[in-house]
Amino acid sequence: MYSTCGKVDTAYSVFTTSKIRDLVTWNAMIRGFGMHGLAQAALNLLQDMKRVGVRADALTFTSVLSACHHSGLVEEGIKLFESMTGEYGFVPTMEHYSCIVNMLARVGRLEAAINFIHQMPLEPDKSVWGALLAACLDQQNVEVGKLAAEKLIHLEPERAGHYVALSNIYAEAGRWDDAVKARKEMERRGSVKPSGQSWITFGN
Repeated sequence: MYSTCGKVDTAYSVFTTSKIRDLVTWNAMIRGFGMHGLAQAALNLLQDMKRVGVRADALTFTSVLSACHHSGLVEEGIKLFESMTGEYGFVPTMEHYSCIVNMLARVGRLEAAINFIHQMPLEPDKSVWGALLAACLDQQNVEVGKLAAEKLIHLEPERAGHYVALSNIYAEAGRWDDAVKARKEMERRGSVKPSGQSWITFGN
C-alpha cells in the first residue's frame, strides 16, 4: 500500500474512494498512519471504523496503541486501552499490555508501568518485562532495570542477553561487584553472549 512508502495522503485518498473497505483495508490504513506518526488520524479512523460497523481486531488496537506511543500520546493510548473491553467488547492480549508498559516506561513513568504490570490479569511475559528493561537501559534506572532483568532471567535463564543487560545496568551505575556477579552467573549457567551485544569494560 502507498502508506508503507510514505505516501500517506495518496493511500488515504485511495482508501476513502474504495467501494470495498474490509477489516484488512482499515487495518492497513491505520497502520500507515501510525508508521508516520499520525496517531490522532489513527484514533479518528478507529472511531470511523466503529461508526460504520467494522469490528476491530487485535491488530487494529496494536497499531493504534503503537501510534500513540510513537507520537507521545500517552493519555490517549491509556484511554483507548481502558475502552477496549467496555466500548469495543475486546479483551486485551499480552501484546496490548506490552504496548502500555512500553508507552509509560519510555516517558519515564516507570512507577506507573510497574503498577500497571502488577494489576495485569495475565502473568507478564518476556515482551512486557523486555519493554520495561529497554526503557530502564535508556534511563539508567538501576532498581527497576534489575527487577525487569531478573524477571526475564527467570523466564529465559538460557538467554545471555538478559545477563548482559543486567551487568551493563550495574556497570553504568558504578556497581562493579554486581556487574561481575551478573557476568559470572551467565557463565555458570553456560549461556553464550550473543553477537552484537557487548559488555561494558571494567576491572576483573
